[in-house]
Amino acid sequence: MDDVLRTQRLLQEEADQIVELLDLDVLLSRVGKPIRVGSSALGLMVRRDIDITVVCESLSGEAREAFIRAGAELMSMDRYVVSVRFRNDSGAWNADPASYPDGLYLGVSARASEGIDWTLDIWAVDRPERQPDLRHLQTLPPRLDDDRRKTILIIKQALAVMKSGSSENRIPSAYVYEAVVEDGVGEVKQFAEWLADKKAITSLSSAVL
Repeated sequence: MDDVLRTQRLLQEEADQIVELLDLDVLLSRVGKPIRVGSSALGLMVRRDIDITVVCESLSGEAREAFIRAGAELMSMDRYVVSVRFRNDSGAWNADPASYPDGLYLGVSARASEGIDWTLDIWAVDRPERQPDLRHLQTLPPRLDDDRRKTILIIKQALAVMKSGSSENRIPSAYVYEAVVEDGVGEVKQFAEWLADKKAITSLSSAVL
C-alpha cells in the first residue's frame, strides 16, 4: 500500500518540474493570482494532471486579454507544449452556473524532455468563493491522514486503470474525497456501492462487484 504514496510523491515532484519548466507562476501572475489546486496540490496524484486556478478581479477587459495572451505564449513554447485549447465558460456559455462560477479555461497538453505527456487544466475565475477546488484546498488537508490518503489513491488508481473510460470520466475526484473523508469508505468495492447509493451511478458496480 505504501507504494501508492511513493508513486504519488514522484508524480508530485514531476508536476513541480513541469510548472517550473513552463514558467507558469510568472506567466499566470500577469492574469491574477495563480493557485495550484486539485491532486497535485493535495498530494493525491495518480495521473500526470496539473490543475491551476487563477483568481482575477474580473473576467473581462485586461484580465481576459492577459489570459488569452498567456495561452498564446504557451503555444509558442513548442519545445514542450503540444496543444492549447481555450474555452469561454462565462455568462451564457457557463454550462453549470448552479455549481460553478463563470470562468475562462486553458487546456494544455505538454511533453517533458523525457517524452512524458502531461495535461494541465487552467481556470481563471473572479468569484473564488464559488470554486470547488479552492474549497477543497482549505477543507481537505486537515482531514487527510496517511490511511485516508492511501485509500483515496487506491480508489483513484483503480478508476484510472479500468477499461470503461466513459464510466471513469463521469466520476469526479471530489466524489472519491467525499466518500472516503465524509462517509468512511475504505476500499474500491465500497466506493462502487457508495456511488450507486449516493450518486445513482451504477456503471462502476458492474466492473468491481
